[in-house]
Amino acid sequence: MVTTHIVHFLSEGVQCEGDLTLPDGFDPEGSYPAIVLGHGFTINRISLVEEGRLFAEAGYVALAIDYRCFGGSGGEPRGHVDPLDEVEDIRSAVDWLETQPGVDPGSIGVWGCSFGGGIVTHAAADDMRIKACVAQTPILDGDFWIRSLNRETEYQAIKSYLIDYRRARASGKEPEERYAPMGGARDDGFTPMPLDPVMVEDSTGWFAKTGQLLMDGAPQVTVRTFEKMMQFNAVYDAAKIAPRAYCIVQFTGYDVYHPNTLIQHAYRSAGEPKEMVSIPIDQLD
Repeated sequence: MVTTHIVHFLSEGVQCEGDLTLPDGFDPEGSYPAIVLGHGFTINRISLVEEGRLFAEAGYVALAIDYRCFGGSGGEPRGHVDPLDEVEDIRSAVDWLETQPGVDPGSIGVWGCSFGGGIVTHAAADDMRIKACVAQTPILDGDFWIRSLNRETEYQAIKSYLIDYRRARASGKEPEERYAPMGGARDDGFTPMPLDPVMVEDSTGWFAKTGQLLMDGAPQVTVRTFEKMMQFNAVYDAAKIAPRAYCIVQFTGYDVYHPNTLIQHAYRSAGEPKEMVSIPIDQLD
């Protein structure tokens, strides 16, 4: 039977928390492959319990982490996403894992879902210790992602809003963080991630079923999150991973939140060995 322990490690001085799941009969004198699991946009490692168990049952030491500012990890302001900070959290988890008894430091991989798929792709591109990377329905370009969820006029309004907010912070007129609800609008109309109408009608939709349950308190993030996120692009980082292994898992059913266009670009740019796994599943399943 697999066992899970809560562990802590430092990432640029911030204490991060994770669930370390060990294979059945784990022997600290052994040499097991290991994997770091990264969660998606704004959620936390609670979403990775099943994945951690499955990897451990397959013989891996699995470490599912909370990025800074989410879940049990430290970091302020809460609910703030900076993709490059999250990349550093993944790499710091590798730092910690490779020193643990029973872990083979030459056999460490990473796995990430949704925006976490972009995070682990970027981390693997620059860290030769990461021997394999799996990106499940990855969001690889934050700007493209937000643009795909909005009409062009709305996208331009989002960009203008973020510039105005930046000016307000620079002038000292806005010293406190602004927050934006997920799948809804601020009182001032800022709506970077509108809910898909199908998901609004379906009470089992992602935000209703998963997102609101897993985020810290109220399902909201800092407005600065979108400024940082829209600067992040890991599409061509995939080309830097070879000759280490890269795998993309894509959904081919109804899925408005994980556009396949850039997934195809990333896969084409990646060197061998690589694999594309297509699953005919709807986002609402």
